Amino acid sequence: MSDERVLAVLTDIRNWTRAASYASVKALLQEALPDAKSRAAYQMMDGKSSRDEIRIACKMSPNGLLALGERCTAMGLMELREDKKRVRLFDLNDFGLFDENVRNE
Repeated sequence: MSDERVLAVLTDIRNWTRAASYASVKALLQEALPDAKSRAAYQMMDGKSSRDEIRIACKMSPNGLLALGERCTAMGLMELREDKKRVRLFDLNDFGLFDENVRNE
C-alpha cells in the first residue's frame, strides 16, 4: 500500500473516531472541568504558557492547578510530555465549552 493510501485510510479512521467520540469526550470534559476557572486553566495548558502564567491568569493555587493537571491526565484529557509539561489534548472551543471573556465564575 502506498504512503498516500495509508494516509488516506488513517485520516478516514481519525474522522470516524472523532465523530463517534464527540459526545463522550464532551461529557468527560464537562465532568473534569465543571467551572469557568478550570476550563480557562485547561485551555491555557497548550504547552506554551508556564504554570505560573496559568495560575496567575486563572487565580488558582499551585496545588489546585497541579491537581487539575493530574486529574485531566488520569482521565485521558491531557498528556505528560518528556519535558514534564502537561498539555491538553482537546480544544474546548471545538466542544462549545470555552468563553474567551470568562476566566472566573
